[in-house]
Amino acid sequence: MKHIQSKIVVPDSTSFRLKRTILTPGAFSIHSHKNFEINYIVNGWGTRIIGDNIETFYNGDLVILGPDLPHSWEIKGVSEGVSPECITLHFHEQFLDKQIMKSPELEPIYGLMKESALGIQFFGTETSDVSCVLHNMFDASPLRRLIYLLEVFEILISTKERKTLAKAGFLKDSQNTQNDKLNRVYQFIMTNFTKKIYLNEVSAICHMSTSAFCRFFEHSTGKTLFEYLKEVRIGYACKLLQETEMSISTICYESGFNNLSHFNNQFKEINIVSPGEYRKIINKVSK
Repeated sequence: MKHIQSKIVVPDSTSFRLKRTILTPGAFSIHSHKNFEINYIVNGWGTRIIGDNIETFYNGDLVILGPDLPHSWEIKGVSEGVSPECITLHFHEQFLDKQIMKSPELEPIYGLMKESALGIQFFGTETSDVSCVLHNMFDASPLRRLIYLLEVFEILISTKERKTLAKAGFLKDSQNTQNDKLNRVYQFIMTNFTKKIYLNEVSAICHMSTSAFCRFFEHSTGKTLFEYLKEVRIGYACKLLQETEMSISTICYESGFNNLSHFNNQFKEINIVSPGEYRKIINKVSK
């Protein structure tokens, strides 16, 4: 079961497309596109799927998505007397390639958009500030819309309450940092995560002792090497559950696990539901 590859046309005369959408049950199957996207839920609640991440969304849900990241919002309810609605911004697929985006003043925006490869959710009072700016954009002139867009980016960049949604294994090329040692580790893991990985071989990549490497990796990522490796493997398993008809036992071994019971426990620890339940949720939204 593959998701739908959508084509969203952003006119060359503008850098982005802004629209309001009334959410109706079953209207949005899992899909992806080449554009960057900011999505704000004005009214409504339901199930949100971003990559391998499945969560409940509510009024005020605010996310930014990178290109080619599968996603869906399945509406399940709304406050009485209002329509379920979202506001969406789609950016041209060449948005980051424009020379203005590489200017020093806009470097933080460039960084945010690169980070959006796995999807980012924002929390806190700043989401209300973004809502106000988005609503103001609809009646604004093209130039004022662009100014408002920069205001949105300024708020998002300064928002500390945020979390990454999809896991690294879902998009294997998603990790890229300014730290050369960390990039070498990420590259090694993404190439070898389906095999047995030993701590000493990873630490050797950084020319460190195992103890020094463990301190370095946990300080840099907030996770141990094997916590990160587990997330990569489970992320890849989610991708296979979404995009193939492989049996769960086959996916277990294809993702780097060598024990089905252990795989099921690790999967449920991260995703709350079992692999079988996860596939049922995905299939329901995809119909």
